[in-house]
Amino acid sequence: MANIDNEKQKEEQKIEIISEGEDKLEDKIKVLKEELKICLKDKQDYLAGWQRAKADFINARKDLEKEKQEFVKFARQELLFELLFLADSFEAAFVESEFLKPENKKLTDGLSNIHQALMKILENCHISKIKAAGEKFNPAEHEALEEEEVGEQDKEEMVLKEIQSGYKLYDKVLRPARVRVGKYNPKP
Repeated sequence: MANIDNEKQKEEQKIEIISEGEDKLEDKIKVLKEELKICLKDKQDYLAGWQRAKADFINARKDLEKEKQEFVKFARQELLFELLFLADSFEAAFVESEFLKPENKKLTDGLSNIHQALMKILENCHISKIKAAGEKFNPAEHEALEEEEVGEQDKEEMVLKEIQSGYKLYDKVLRPARVRVGKYNPKP
């Protein structure tokens, strides 16, 4: 009987150990579930952060490419601006009466060809003349150097004369046209 009692005791101890083990397992499962929740939350946070970083990188690359294109577009601006003074010199020569004499025809024709070639170069570099004479005064494109009184109200704020040509590089004003503007003054 002692043997049976001994075996009974061993069985009860095994049940107790198993019972205690189940409690420990349930506690361990709870801990593991909490750790899993934390890991899943961290994973979502890291994924969201990575996605934001990737989007920021793509946007930065696009911005850099756009800035690079703008830089290239306007990098020659200073040189082209200097060429405008050369174009001005040609235009001034063509209005000089001494230059227009018949005995200077060959010289006039030669300089006219050079002027046309220069204007073609400027055009190829996306420089265009700003329309001025006969246009409504636009302070974004015109610089009023003189005012002239006009008796007609419809000539108020109109460009009467272009004093110096203005130019644009693409859509950006490189140099405004310098003009004479009409100012309405009714005659008494």
